[in-house]
Amino acid sequence: MSREGWKDFLHAAERSPALQRELNACKGTEDIIQIGKRLGFALCLDDLNHDAQAEAIGKWFDQSRIN
Repeated sequence: MSREGWKDFLHAAERSPALQRELNACKGTEDIIQIGKRLGFALCLDDLNHDAQAEAIGKWFDQSRIN
């Protein structure tokens, strides 16, 4: 569920100059997560850290013959 939260949060950030300014002022990932949570997004650091691995696994399955 949190991975969807990240996608929704990024979608909002792409469309909001005010949110972009706020994110530019962040000193680290925890600051970004706090902003997202304050705005009602379901964000989790673990999902962000493991997203690259999950993406690679998903691409492998898409390209494999196991489908």
